[in-house]
Amino acid sequence: MSNSEIEPPGKLDLESDLEGLPGELELTDPLAAAPLSMRRSKPYFKKFKEPDSDEEVGDPRNLFNVQESWRTLMSLSSCQKVMVSEKVQKALKIEVGINVTQEFPWKQVQFKDLRDVLFDELENSAELMKKFKNFNPDHYVLMGFCPLLTEQDDDPPEGDPFIFYSSIKESKMALSIIQNMEHFDRWRMQRRLRKKPRRWVSHGTDEEMTILVEHFKDEPIDVEIQSVYPIQMPRHVAFDYRMTRDVRDGVIELLPNENIKWDNVTKKRINVSVQSAPPKIDREQQTNPTFPSNAWSQYLYEIDDEDLELDETDVDEEEEKKKAQAKPGTYVEPEKPPPEMSAQIEMLLNTLDFNQIDSYRDDYTLISSRQVVQYTNPYLQEFLCFANISKSNKRFVAGYDWYPKLSGLIAVSYAFSTPATINEAGNRVDYVQRAVLEPNPVLLWSFSDNLNYKLEFEAPIENTALTFCPFNGDILLGGSKNGQVVLWDLQGRCERLDEEEYLTAAQAKYRVMIGEFLNWTIDIEDNVIAPATISGLDCSPKGAITGFYWLGRSIYLSQFGKVYNDTDPRNNHKFFVTCAFDGTISFWDLDGKGAKGGKEKMRNRMLPKALTQSESAFKSLAIKPTYNLSFPEPLTGIIADTSCFSCLTPVARLIHANPSNYPIKTIAKDPPTVRQSMIVSTFYGHVSRIDWQGTYTEGEPTEMINSSTPFAMVHDGPVVMVKKNPFYPQLFVSIGRTIMAIWKEDYNYSPIFWRRRACDLTAVAWSETRPAVLYLTRIDGILEAWDILARDDDACLTEILGGGIITGITEHRPSLPYKILGIGDYNSSIRMVKLPHSFDVPLPNELQQLMNYVLKEERRKMGIQAWEQKYYELNKDIIEAKREAEAETRKEMERLEKEEQLATRKKGHKSAEEGGGGGEEERKKPYSGLNYNEKMAVMWDELNLNRMMTILMSRKQMDPEKLARETALEKERHAYEAAKKKSHSDVLARVENDIANIRARILPAEIADMQRSEMIAERVKREIENADTYEQVCEDSFEILSKFNEFKSIDYIEFLERGRQRRRLLDQSLGGNTDRLLWYEERVRLGELGECQFGYESVGGTQAEESSQPEFAATHFMLPKSSSNTVVDTVAEEFEG
Repeated sequence: MSNSEIEPPGKLDLESDLEGLPGELELTDPLAAAPLSMRRSKPYFKKFKEPDSDEEVGDPRNLFNVQESWRTLMSLSSCQKVMVSEKVQKALKIEVGINVTQEFPWKQVQFKDLRDVLFDELENSAELMKKFKNFNPDHYVLMGFCPLLTEQDDDPPEGDPFIFYSSIKESKMALSIIQNMEHFDRWRMQRRLRKKPRRWVSHGTDEEMTILVEHFKDEPIDVEIQSVYPIQMPRHVAFDYRMTRDVRDGVIELLPNENIKWDNVTKKRINVSVQSAPPKIDREQQTNPTFPSNAWSQYLYEIDDEDLELDETDVDEEEEKKKAQAKPGTYVEPEKPPPEMSAQIEMLLNTLDFNQIDSYRDDYTLISSRQVVQYTNPYLQEFLCFANISKSNKRFVAGYDWYPKLSGLIAVSYAFSTPATINEAGNRVDYVQRAVLEPNPVLLWSFSDNLNYKLEFEAPIENTALTFCPFNGDILLGGSKNGQVVLWDLQGRCERLDEEEYLTAAQAKYRVMIGEFLNWTIDIEDNVIAPATISGLDCSPKGAITGFYWLGRSIYLSQFGKVYNDTDPRNNHKFFVTCAFDGTISFWDLDGKGAKGGKEKMRNRMLPKALTQSESAFKSLAIKPTYNLSFPEPLTGIIADTSCFSCLTPVARLIHANPSNYPIKTIAKDPPTVRQSMIVSTFYGHVSRIDWQGTYTEGEPTEMINSSTPFAMVHDGPVVMVKKNPFYPQLFVSIGRTIMAIWKEDYNYSPIFWRRRACDLTAVAWSETRPAVLYLTRIDGILEAWDILARDDDACLTEILGGGIITGITEHRPSLPYKILGIGDYNSSIRMVKLPHSFDVPLPNELQQLMNYVLKEERRKMGIQAWEQKYYELNKDIIEAKREAEAETRKEMERLEKEEQLATRKKGHKSAEEGGGGGEEERKKPYSGLNYNEKMAVMWDELNLNRMMTILMSRKQMDPEKLARETALEKERHAYEAAKKKSHSDVLARVENDIANIRARILPAEIADMQRSEMIAERVKREIENADTYEQVCEDSFEILSKFNEFKSIDYIEFLERGRQRRRLLDQSLGGNTDRLLWYEERVRLGELGECQFGYESVGGTQAEESSQPEFAATHFMLPKSSSNTVVDTVAEEFEG
């Protein structure tokens, strides 16, 4: 009997099926209406057969009786009726309502489970064991849920009623009955689903129908029709709508074909409308060839009658006569005029292009004059790459900004790390050597030259952020890694990048002569710009600058942190905001007063312009923050009421004259007011809104931010960048680890939408021309372009730009001659790609559509929030209890994980001490015995390897399965070679041990002859190992001393004497040689030490005098050669102590 579930119907289904049949509610059979105990004892084994037609069926009980079948099942001799508790049901997996029900009551249970679990709770277990005698424990017992046993009882016993069979033969009989019951139930359910035909109800149309009227004969009608259809051009026919209300009702029968298979259409979630392209249709159309055909050109030319009368021989004779009459050398042959051609001949010659047939002519314009929209797949086209490996090797693109006065100029800074990069823990870096020896490149690149940078900016420290002043393009600000702000003054150099100097011969000679006189001076490179000023280290932030933001021209900030709006249009302020990695938000003012005196200014005015050209006006400007805000988390970006910028391009004539660097004008879109509030993103993965109040007293201009309003936590890692939409300032985007989220400033409950990407995100930028388009970059080198109005579930464009990280992305504001996107990658290069036309041209009313979309999503989120709040208030106790249980479970899991890590670490140390006994298990489990950082490093290496293999496979267009099949034999060979080498190395490592074992078997055992000194040293070593530690001895000693309150104090001399006596006793107990020590002490006491001969020549006067002293003798005396070295060491230790 197989282990399959048998699910027969129950009694209640039959009663429900009999409802609705006339006469079926009354049980006319008295035996059928009687209870089970009073019915006839004859078993019911009728086999059910489906009738040919449903119309022949009257009472379904005549075909098959379900009640009699149940009576027969329970009347079998081996049928056992038991009450099973819930505990046993869970153990046997026959729980009522889950595993078995009244509709599907049957289950097969292994006998050994039934014996071990159920029989122990039954009173007649001994009787059941006798019935199941010699029953195989692995066989299955048919068991069913039978509620009929207790439905008549007012007070049923505990548990649920079940029946099972102890005989295999009767189990098979019961199985056949169950199959018939199941067959009958399926037929009955199918009979219910089939709809019965109803009587026809006429509404008057049958009177007009003659198709159903029987006709004995149809009169034939002979009809002859003759028509002549003139050949006419098809005329225009205007179609009209035919409504159902215009046509009278009729009878229509729609019958589908039996061979048609219906395909279900799954309804998908579509947020916005999606433009679908029409199907592609290939048609052929004959077009005119590029050369004239013979049909119209053969007879086009014509010859006049006058040409036929002209005889060329007469013309030649006249020319010969004139030549003969002329003097030799004076005859000039007249030029023959070109033959005159008719208009037809000229047109033919102008049209015919012999051997120049144009096979590539575009015939689509000749087919139709109506334009058709062509749908193509967008792609990025790279056309420029800026890189200088000599200055930016092993660095990433950190900061970048476009020059605001000319197109095609971008300043780029390079750094060894960015907030989006990952530094391996194993790489050790000498930061002092890097800061001293490594350069800190900040370069200016131009579209006119992609091989050489135009300007280089000297920087004392790595710059992590850059920005040009939008109000003065000659000012470039850089944010350093240590928090300082560096200011460079270009002094109009960008406008003179492509200027060439033309010198006359005299000027060139004079310049060479001056150069010879000034050859001792230092050559100053004209393309290197030194910093004009640097902010003070004491007043600057202490962390790396992560962003610059400019305030409006009418906004200024006081030293007390209050924001004001200047209504005077003549006043133009230059305030900007920085955020740093130490949590500092600083407000800076570029209009600060310099420290240069009036005399210095007057002296510079009197100097020629050429001598003051390289000196910046900002050289003496001391820039420092006007006000600071301190936040307790590292900041990566802010969203505030700062300015957004757009640009105006000149006329097309100027653009075509210099398409790489044409003049542009930056226009600031300033907010009307600035609130003392902003949104910050942190490296801890938080997005919060902070407010500052300002100070009311003079002092340090710093305010601590202790409270903030958090936004919803959706990011699964550090928030590395936030960007504000330039068209819709209330909308901003944030990226953190693998999550991209779109937010609305005044709604922090949930983002408008958020999406999880395949890997970490590194940079984000909004489009400068389309409000609903943004660009994302990933750590695996993929760029994604999102069009929110087209689709918000996935990117519209996904482009692979390389296999490494992309650290920056920026869009060139001018759109002419084409839209450009700058991408900074892992090779310390910034690449320029052309954007598709669809991401450049804005849609009609696109901004309003985006606002409607955002407001619609906000209303939907607010409705969900209200529903959640209502649900929480109704089920507050349950939710809080569940949260507490989850918190406790989380704490318990963390504790168990820490204990497991500690045990694994101890086990790893123990196995390492024992000689690597568990090496096989450690190799099988690469993460065992590692801490969290090491585990993450191993997992990162594996993910990086898989990513690189995926990129290589896609680049080489190789199939992984095919590659695995082709390299299987080669991998087996390499594995065999590796195993062979390992076996050889193991054999070579065991050679010394094998030789030692063989030598021990052949040669007798060598017993080391230990000298007395070695025995003493070994015993002392063993005693020291068994002795207590110094800390334990000190503790025991202080404890003993504390118990003797009346301990008699002794002086230092007596203490030394007792120690010397104790040392002598120890030497005697350890077997030391103390005879010579006693001899030495006796000679010192008698003063005869100088008369003793120690076996060496006497020393000079001073040394002899010193040798007579006991202290000197104790350190310099020598014993005979036969004395033991151990005794000498013992004596020396004694007197040194």
